[in-house]
Amino acid sequence: MKRVGIIGRANVGKSTLFNLMIKQDKSIISNIAGTTRDFISGEVILDKRKFELIDFGGIDFTPTGKIEEETNRLVLNNINNLDLILFLVDGRCSINEKDKRIVDILRKERKNIILVVNKIDGLKQEDNVYDFYSLGIDNLIAISAANNRNINILLDMIVNELKIKKEKEIEAEEVVKISIIGRPNVGKSTLFNLICGGERSIVTEIAGTTRDAIDSEVIIDKKKYLFIDTAGLKRRAKISYVLDKFSANKSLNAINRADMVLYVIDYTVGIVGYDINLIDHAWKRGKSIIIVINKWDMRDDGLNGKKYQELLINDNNIFKKFPFVFISALRGKEMPSLIKEIEKIVDSSTARISTPILNREIRIINSKFIGSGGAKIFYATQIGVRPIKILLFVNSQRLFKGKHLDFMEKNLRTRFNLSGVPIVFKMRDKSDGSRRDVMN
Repeated sequence: MKRVGIIGRANVGKSTLFNLMIKQDKSIISNIAGTTRDFISGEVILDKRKFELIDFGGIDFTPTGKIEEETNRLVLNNINNLDLILFLVDGRCSINEKDKRIVDILRKERKNIILVVNKIDGLKQEDNVYDFYSLGIDNLIAISAANNRNINILLDMIVNELKIKKEKEIEAEEVVKISIIGRPNVGKSTLFNLICGGERSIVTEIAGTTRDAIDSEVIIDKKKYLFIDTAGLKRRAKISYVLDKFSANKSLNAINRADMVLYVIDYTVGIVGYDINLIDHAWKRGKSIIIVINKWDMRDDGLNGKKYQELLINDNNIFKKFPFVFISALRGKEMPSLIKEIEKIVDSSTARISTPILNREIRIINSKFIGSGGAKIFYATQIGVRPIKILLFVNSQRLFKGKHLDFMEKNLRTRFNLSGVPIVFKMRDKSDGSRRDVMN
């Protein structure tokens, strides 16, 4: 697939254009320069023609810190992988010296370039465009990303420049979506880069470096996965900076988009109540979960994975539901174990339990529960996957208490090897057909 990159200095509207072209709210949009610091990619489909669009962080020739330096390096290192560059400039300003320097860099790479003059909202501002021809790029278009002006013309220019042919059929391929979640600075971006086999997210020692949710498709054993790196979530009380609020929302959205969550915990820091709340949030939304203990190479002498897992379970029973993987993302250790667990969860979360076997097991489990209070299950059938959904026909929904359903869920999980996979019970009274959904 052809790759098109949006490049320019900070705050010229790159993320607004990106979101408009991919028809998703994927990049954070704000008026604060330098919001996008990693790069974000998405797929654009236009009349059965498709290409990959990439939104890069703004280039800054006077970086004030490590993050800005890393952003510049990330942009420059990835220009070679592009088939076409959309060089975006701010049409409301005169030509900037930074724009000239960026043009010099792009020319050295000998890439096809379309000069996109943004923020030209109407005919009155068209005169501003002519100055930009002095940059020496003949392939030029004036747009307004904020007002969706001339975007279709820009898309046609891209398709024609790259000579993208129509495909007979563009079918949506099934992709398992996996979000990497956790508090700031636990190693999520390092793990993301390791899995993706390349440098996609900026990795620094500064907490909160990643603000956007970043996607990357990876093929493992002929199966396609979409990995989503996210900004670290902070406690609500500490989210005071506007971009942190955006990032928190992006992380929660990433959970909602995902089929599976890799919840990363820094062994050297441990777990706090907010980790439990976020794990519970993902679980109640039907997301499969793997607990990833990072920096395991720094563990205390004599401590093994089983003991550590038991310590966490003693603190909170929720950890009984999940598989654990112990890694060092920085050193690249134990990645095969993580990939194996991911593949196992994918298989488990899409498993189909035959109706006769399911009914037999539920009868056995239900007979062992003490204190059912007259609650009866007449029939059970699986009605969905990701998460596993089971419909129960019962005598009365109100008779099924939390402990009863917890007992059934625990035993079904053990019986069918569904560690890390949520089970949703949907109940229907046999007499009146009313229905209630219960997540355990």
